[in-house]
Amino acid sequence: MKIVYIITLVLIIVVVILAFAILFYKYFNEKLTNLYNKLNETYDEYYNKFNTKYDIVNKFIDEIVNKYKTESKVFDNVKAIDNLDISLKTEKLLDKCYKELVHIKEDKQKVREIKMFRELIDNYEENELSLISLRTYFNTYTVIYNKLISKFPYNLMAKCKRYRVKELIEGKELEIDFNNDLEV
Repeated sequence: MKIVYIITLVLIIVVVILAFAILFYKYFNEKLTNLYNKLNETYDEYYNKFNTKYDIVNKFIDEIVNKYKTESKVFDNVKAIDNLDISLKTEKLLDKCYKELVHIKEDKQKVREIKMFRELIDNYEENELSLISLRTYFNTYTVIYNKLISKFPYNLMAKCKRYRVKELIEGKELEIDFNNDLEV
């Protein structure tokens, strides 16, 4: 009889330990997986917005070149991009091109009257704000994610799921100061 009680007690302890292990795993796994998925979704959205920025600049170049026969080495460099990558170098090139386009637009009096240019400028500026917001969000949570996967037990789950450290996206970010009200 005592052996049956001991075996029953051991089984109950094993079941309780397994239950805690499963709950422990589910909680930490869900937190890590949600963060990982959110970062991937944000990166994909950022990539789409970055492509939109490129498309807007290209459309703007086409309009300026067609209407005013204006040429520029910067325009050629943007047109020569065949594999658009998210890099600070590419973003600086697009920003430089955009500034040159706006400068040309402002130099031409008639251009001010063209609605297409106003729409392109508005689209570019709206898209740029979205890019900055997405980049800020992505970088903030990437830092949290990278710290998380270096700590126990998340590091074990990250290895099992083959999650890797994520790179930050370089560029302008929103100025966020969360501790304004907490100054001592």
